[in-house]
Amino acid sequence: MSALTIVSLNTAQRDALFDPVRAIASVELVHVDHRVSWEEISARRTGQPLPAPEPIPDDVRATLAGADVVFGFVIPRDILSLSPRLRWIATPATGIDHLRGTGVLEADVPITTVGGLFGPLIAEHVFAVMLTFARRLSHFAAQQRSHTWQMSRVTALEGRTVGLVGVGAIGSAVAVRARAFGMRTLGLGRSDPRGRHVAGVDRLVGRGELGTLLAESDWVVVAAADTPETRGMIGAAELAAMKPGAVLVNVARGSLVDEAALVDALRAGRIAGAALDVFASEPLPAESPLWDLPTVLVTPHIATNVPEYLARAIEQFATNVRRFLVGEPLLNQVDRRRGY
Repeated sequence: MSALTIVSLNTAQRDALFDPVRAIASVELVHVDHRVSWEEISARRTGQPLPAPEPIPDDVRATLAGADVVFGFVIPRDILSLSPRLRWIATPATGIDHLRGTGVLEADVPITTVGGLFGPLIAEHVFAVMLTFARRLSHFAAQQRSHTWQMSRVTALEGRTVGLVGVGAIGSAVAVRARAFGMRTLGLGRSDPRGRHVAGVDRLVGRGELGTLLAESDWVVVAAADTPETRGMIGAAELAAMKPGAVLVNVARGSLVDEAALVDALRAGRIAGAALDVFASEPLPAESPLWDLPTVLVTPHIATNVPEYLARAIEQFATNVRRFLVGEPLLNQVDRRRGY
């Protein structure tokens, strides 16, 4: 049997993490370095025109030409012509919006992601920002810097309602942890909720009941996949349906929330605040009003940015390599019909 050639992009400095892959019989692992600019990544994610492509050196072309499998966060946009033997693309990311404009989403080459592997990590981030708002930690940090001792009220999570816009791996991980805090949970499912059970979710509703979920929630956590059906799903009308004291938390994709409408709602005090880890354009432009709104907590897409991320993603990739070699279905293969 000829070796399965795996080309891994921009990971040579972490080569030791690939030992579980290299240990598999009939596998050849090759590293290649080819960077894609943040400008292009942002354009891919938002569907904007792509900038002029960076030239690809001849040695990179030669390596990609022999690839059966390509592993990497961001692949060259012309990967299909660069790798005529390509049989599988594995991205160690949770989404696929960074693959737009490459042609692979329209092709028949299998694509895998890490799926829900890091749902628990993102849930940790959700509760970090919820507690920051509830316990007013930013306010008291400012008091500490000015050596001010002034007691004021804080709020509790216990007894409050968290509305989950999306109950996949992230939403369900938030729901389980919310129960430990004594919170009530509402979940918005993609399909008919009748007969469906999601661990930790007290009440599951369908897409048509989004307004009801928003009106009842003290915390709204956006955790749905980025698809044509979900883009812009939280707009002016949805923000108006939220409680005045509610906080919006977005750990999905910036495209799901109308940022201009969110800024208007925050400035008018129609909602109490927003914790945002994802944005319509990343990096968040310096001129964005979100930076300076006092009721906004901005984090730079770091909910899963932990030291062990790549190691865990590669372990899962190694499992999939074994499955691929024996013809078993791949874990977390993208369903192009659903868009994730």
